[in-house]
Parts: sequence; C-alpha cells; structure tokens
Amino acid sequence: MNTFLYEDNIEVYVTGSNAKLLSRDVITEFRGRGDEIHIYPLSFSEYMSVFDGDRYEGYEQYSIYGGLPYTLSFDSDVERSNYLKNLFEEVYINDIIERNNITIVEELNELLNIISSQIGSLTNPFKLQNIFKSKKNITLSDKTISRYLDCLEDAYLITKANRYDVKGNKYINTPFKYYFEDIGLRNAMLNFRQIDKGHIMKNIIYNELLRRGYNGDG
Repeated sequence: MNTFLYEDNIEVYVTGSNAKLLSRDVITEFRGRGDEIHIYPLSFSEYMSVFDGDRYEGYEQYSIYGGLPYTLSFDSDVERSNYLKNLFEEVYINDIIERNNITIVEELNELLNIISSQIGSLTNPFKLQNIFKSKKNITLSDKTISRYLDCLEDAYLITKANRYDVKGNKYINTPFKYYFEDIGLRNAMLNFRQIDKGHIMKNIIYNELLRRGYNGDG
C-alpha cells in the first residue's frame, strides 16, 4: 500500500476484520500517511430513508435491531435477530478473544452482560469488580476488567463516555458510562430481552450526538 504514496490522483481506503486491523493499528501502521474514518451504523434518519413504514414503526424496529444496514434486507424479525446474534458471536466476540488471547471466555461474557444491562449507568472497573464478587461469586481484578473494556472499545463494540463536572470545570476520572456503538448488537447480546426503552433511547441519542461531532463526554 505504501507504493501508492508515490502515485498521483489515488485515494486508498483500507477495511478489514476486527481481528486484523483495529484503531490502534491504523494509528501505528499509517501514522502521518492517512486518516482514520469512523463509520457508524445508520442513523435513525438514514434508516428511515429506506424503511417501508411510518416513523413510529421505524423507530420501534430501529430501537430493537439497530442500524446495521443489512438488517433492512430481511423480511422477518427472526431473520434480523439471528443475523445480529451470529454477527455478535462469530465476528465480534471470536475476533476479540482470538486477538487478545483471552482464555476465560465466561468472564468476558459476564462483563458484557453487566455492561449491556446497565447502558448509560455510571460505573468503573472497581465497581464492576465488586459486582462480579457479590452477585456472580467471581474474583476478577479491576485491572483485568479494565483490559477487557479496552478490548471491547478497540473492537468498536462499546464507547466510553467520560463524566464532566460542569461546576468544577474539570474531568472526573471515574465513574464513567458505556454505550454500545449499535443498539442492535447490545440487544443481541441479551438475546433481545431487557428492551428498556429509556436506556435504549439514551444510547441512540448518545450515538447521534457523536455523529454530529460532539466529543462524547457527559
């Protein structure tokens, strides 16, 4: 690809599996020679531009199955849910496990369960450590939890929103919030249970603000 640097009138766009090329790789491999373009799932307005129905029906489907474009090609909810569950397991989770040499998959799945059930809630690795101990009877260090969260972020599965103290005019290191890059993947993780409309709407609004150029703090 570097040979194209010496050619005129050429733009090169590189895509790939999460297992092969993540955000940190783009920064390291192409430092000073390219830009990272973050491609989001469809926004609600983009979704409605091709949805066959009114905006109320569209939002109901969008809030459950998210904005990954391929979901619009299916005729039934069963097909959409199966697609998202397979995508979540085969592409995201397997890639994350393989790339980061995660040996105890159950811990990663439990962490995802907790994050999925608490989208938009204040948390931090130490608080999550206590949840693992008290509710799951699992001993998992805050450092390991932090590493797992970094892996999920780097695979573009979740996004961290730092908390901002408006009155003190400074950032607070902890706690912070996590949102899913696509709400359909979050719902697939929970097998389409816990369809909490308030938390889902908060996630959708957060993603919309990111698309509009806001910095994601809150």
